Amino acid sequence: MGGESFYIYVWAFTFVSSVFMMTIVPVVIMPLFNKYEPLPEGSLKEQIYELAGRLEFPLTKLFVMDGSKRSSHSNAFMFGFFKNKRIVLFDTLMEQVHDDEILAILGHELGHWKMGHTVTNFVISQLYTGASFYCFSLCFNSHELYRAFGFNDESRPVPTIIALLLFFQTIWAPIDKALSYVMTVFSRKCEFEADKFSVDLGMSQKLQSGLCKIHLENLGAMCPDPWYSTYHYSHPPLVERLSAMMAFDKKSK
Repeated sequence: MGGESFYIYVWAFTFVSSVFMMTIVPVVIMPLFNKYEPLPEGSLKEQIYELAGRLEFPLTKLFVMDGSKRSSHSNAFMFGFFKNKRIVLFDTLMEQVHDDEILAILGHELGHWKMGHTVTNFVISQLYTGASFYCFSLCFNSHELYRAFGFNDESRPVPTIIALLLFFQTIWAPIDKALSYVMTVFSRKCEFEADKFSVDLGMSQKLQSGLCKIHLENLGAMCPDPWYSTYHYSHPPLVERLSAMMAFDKKSK
């Protein structure tokens, strides 16, 4: 089915599935396992809406999620398309840091949105997926590849699942390692840019103190081996982020 262009249909299916999951997971699936409640009225809610207004972020709803139900891990995330954006705060985040530190952390997250990091990362992931399926289509009918792994009977087609495993574990593996590293470098660059965005909003000190508290509570590695973290960590280590923010502060004075 699909002939030689089957990879286009497979990519289209994964693209539609990705958009569908991005839409339905936070709205339908996650509420099945966690409780979402509107953020209570108060100064924090007012300040968040004020920050969203300053940045022209179309915030429509603000929730608190009972993340403590499963762990002490703290987080905040946003979702929604176009003019219908929502922000979710973990209850653990609200317990671990002060309101002004929450604002600084949200300044970082809103920086990702403002600079288009979220959309860019989605486009890159889709291009990566499309490229992998296209390369697979070039190797799908390669009898030489299958013979190298003992599939010598050309009269019997190799099952697609076997072909996929052979491709992704052999030919695509080194390419995947290289592309993964490039994507990690880009992700780290985005994190530094989002930190600077929050710093430019005048929230440097609060972001630094908030990140320190979160890392302590989440038992995060603050200063891992630099070579290991460069390849494996999509977020820069805390020490590097703090150093960069201090450098931003010095330049702004």
